[in-house]
Amino acid sequence: ARSTRVGGRNPELAGQAAWVATEKVNAELFTLTYGALVRQVLHDCEDRVVEANKKLDEMGHAMGCRLVEDFLAKTNARKCLSFKESAETVALVGFKMFLNLECSLENWNDDETQCDVRFEHLDPFTAFVEVPDRYKSGDDEQSKLKYCQVLCGAARGALESVGVRVECHFVKDALVGDPSEGFVMRLEFMENVEDEYPFED
Repeated sequence: ARSTRVGGRNPELAGQAAWVATEKVNAELFTLTYGALVRQVLHDCEDRVVEANKKLDEMGHAMGCRLVEDFLAKTNARKCLSFKESAETVALVGFKMFLNLECSLENWNDDETQCDVRFEHLDPFTAFVEVPDRYKSGDDEQSKLKYCQVLCGAARGALESVGVRVECHFVKDALVGDPSEGFVMRLEFMENVEDEYPFED
């Protein structure tokens, strides 16, 4: 993989250091603003949940692509040598740096091309949020609102910007499923795309 990794440091410590050095936004303002964004997306999609989920993913993808340059400018990043290193950089450094999200990686498959990202919390995204029943019900998971789908899009966009194509979705979502199971995002490596890497080594 041609993605980047914070050089020589434990990813958790690197994420904490990056968060401390990053300019902060008021958490309650972020919560209200993101909630208003999701409501507007649902309105624009005329309450068609599948379309709204896709739109949130696309918005996150665009954000992830743009944040990579900021990430590289603020961290001592080096090229990742595997998908595992790429996933650790996004989950343990990127999510911490930009959103102060604590998470862990688990359930790696044998060839280390798929893992689950378990979030300790998704505040400020989900603080004070209660998803209406009409967005929780449906014949399958795709017909339920993916309130935090923007995070999947951001992870996908960031990784694609450094040449790693992935599939990403929530497999556990406390807002529409069992609250005790929390929030778990699945990352699955698809392919390396070297010619899409936008930065010089």
